[in-house]
Amino acid sequence: MSSRYAAARPRSPRARSGSPRAPAGGSGALTMRGWVGRYQSINGTYEQAGSHMGFPYWQHRNNTNVIFHTGKTRWVVSKELGDGTSCFAFVTDDNSGSPGTNRNVWVRCNEKGEWVQDSAIGVSTSEASSDPFVRLRFDTEEEMRKLRIVDEADRQKMWNIVDKNGDGVVDLAEVEMLVADLVKSGVWPTYINDETALQRALARTVEDSIDGDDQVQQQDFHNLLLNIFWFGKLHDIFSQIQTDNDQDLDLNEFKAGIDRLNLQIPPSQAESDFRNMDKDNSGVVDFTEFCMYVRSRTVPDSSPGKTPADQHKVAAHEAVRTGCGHKATSGVMVKKKAWADFDKLEKQIQSMVADPDNKGIKKLWSSLDYNGNNRVSLAETDKWVVEQYPLLNHKPALMRAQQATLKAGGGHDFVMKKDFKALLVNLFYYNKLFWIFDQADEGRDRRMDFKEFQFCLTMCGMKMSASKAQSEFQKVDVNGGGQILFDEFCAYFVEKKCPAELTAWVADE
Repeated sequence: MSSRYAAARPRSPRARSGSPRAPAGGSGALTMRGWVGRYQSINGTYEQAGSHMGFPYWQHRNNTNVIFHTGKTRWVVSKELGDGTSCFAFVTDDNSGSPGTNRNVWVRCNEKGEWVQDSAIGVSTSEASSDPFVRLRFDTEEEMRKLRIVDEADRQKMWNIVDKNGDGVVDLAEVEMLVADLVKSGVWPTYINDETALQRALARTVEDSIDGDDQVQQQDFHNLLLNIFWFGKLHDIFSQIQTDNDQDLDLNEFKAGIDRLNLQIPPSQAESDFRNMDKDNSGVVDFTEFCMYVRSRTVPDSSPGKTPADQHKVAAHEAVRTGCGHKATSGVMVKKKAWADFDKLEKQIQSMVADPDNKGIKKLWSSLDYNGNNRVSLAETDKWVVEQYPLLNHKPALMRAQQATLKAGGGHDFVMKKDFKALLVNLFYYNKLFWIFDQADEGRDRRMDFKEFQFCLTMCGMKMSASKAQSEFQKVDVNGGGQILFDEFCAYFVEKKCPAELTAWVADE
C-alpha cells in the first residue's frame, strides 16, 4: 500500500440541561458585514448549506468560511465547519433560532489576540441565491463532505496518511492506488475511479501546479481532490450527452449537459458561457473544459492546505531566527509524524531484538529502570518514552500498552524486566495503531464504527470487500452495539497482521 489516509467528522452533541433548543429548520441566506482590512473576505452572503449539531449552518458563497452553532451556547463564524476553537468571531445564542435574528453583540479576536466586543459586526437575513450553480454547490456539499474534501482538518488528516514519508510530495501513482483501494473497499463511490476521468483530473492538476512535474505538492492537494470529484461525477453525464462520441461537446450538447445537472440557465447565458470556454473558436469544448467550467462556477478556489499549527510553527521559527540568528534554527523545525517514521523505528527495534547478545535491549532497559530495582511504573515508562521515543508519545496508547503488558505478565502492578520485550512491542504497535486510529476516528470518541473500521483496514493494507469487512467487524463487535473500542481494534489488527518474527519478541529471556 503506497498511500493511506483518514479524517475526522464532527460528533453529535450530548443532551445537556440548559442547552439552547435547536430550531426545527431554517431557510434563506445570511449577510455578514463590519469586517475590515485583512478580514474583509468574511463579509458577504452565506447560503444555508445543511445541518450541524442539530442546527442549520451557512456557507459563504465565495469561500470556505462558515457560520454554525457549536451545539452549546454560541454561533460562530469560522474557516471550517465544527472548528469553534479557532473561529474568527462568536455571538452568544439568544434562542432566537438564527444568527440573523440574534440581538447579542459579536465578539471577535483583535490583532493582539484578545477577544473584544465589536458592535460593527452584524448578521442579517437575506434572500437565498437564485444562481443555479450556487444551489448545485450546496446540493453536492454533503456528498463532498463524506469524501472528506470540504473541511481543511479532514484534508490535513488525509494528507498526513497519503504523504507516507512526510516529504510534502506524493506522486500520481500513489494517488491512483489510493483511489483504487478506497473504491474497491466501498469507502468511495465507484464513479470516482473511472480511468479516463481520473487520468484527466490528475493531468489537469499537474497542469495547474506551479512545478509542472508529475508530483503533487501539499498546496495542490485540495485542487486535486476537487478535480477527482468533479471529473468523476461529470464523466457519466459527458458520455451520455455526446452524440458522435468524438470526446468534444458542441453548443447543443453543452446545453444538454446543463439540463442533466438540473441547472435552469437562460439560453443566452449558456451560449455566452460556451463561447467563453471555446477559446480557439472551434465550436467545441472538450471534457476537461466542461468539468472545469462546472467546478469553477460551483466550488470556491482550493485551499493551500495550511493549518493554524503550520502558521504557528513558521511564526515561532521566524521569531527564533530573528532573535538568535540563522544558526539557531538549523535543524529544529518541527516535522509531522509520518508512516516512514514508524517504519524506520520498526526496523531499529527489529535490529535490536535480533542481536543474540541483547546489547540494545539491555541498554534500553537500563535507561528505563534507572534505579535498578528490575521493575518500572507507568510514570517511569511515560518519562522514558518522552525522552527516548517521542514518536511513541501518545498517552492513550501508552496506558493501554502498559496495561496489556501487565495483564500478559501475570497481573503485577509494575512491568518486570522479563516483560520488557513485550512492553517494547506493545508500545510500538499500540502507538502506531493509535496514530492510524486517530486519523480515522471521526467521532473523536475513541470508538470506531463500521465505516471507520473499514477505512482503517484499507489504509493499513488489509484489502477486503465490504461484505468481508462487515463480517470481520461483527467478530470484533461482540455485543452488537455497532462500535468497537481502540483496545479491541488493536487486538484484532495485531492478531491478523503482526509478523511471526515480531511475535517472537515477547518470549521471556
